[in-house]
Amino acid sequence: MHEIKVSRADLLGDLKRPDKRAAYLALGGACWYVLGQDARGRPIGSADEVPSECGVMHCEGGRLIVARAAPRRPVERLPFAVWMALARATPLLPPDDGQCELVDAR
Repeated sequence: MHEIKVSRADLLGDLKRPDKRAAYLALGGACWYVLGQDARGRPIGSADEVPSECGVMHCEGGRLIVARAAPRRPVERLPFAVWMALARATPLLPPDDGQCELVDAR
């Protein structure tokens, strides 16, 4: 799972929600925080601020730099309720404006 943060306020608000982080950790083998930059080009947060059960990447000059690797955990299987919610979900298709074409790359 990747949690992308583009503002300091967004990051701080998310860090106050351990329940959300626990849900991400339950669904995936690793959880990453991807931190953007402020208007002056500085990272909006540091790896020290993010809980140690999550990895941290910084966006620098159009590249992602790993500040701390995410611990990998085995995931037994997707909880049934989550699997059913995903199976029932209907993807939104782009409008048929004649500009997009589906191509089978096989």
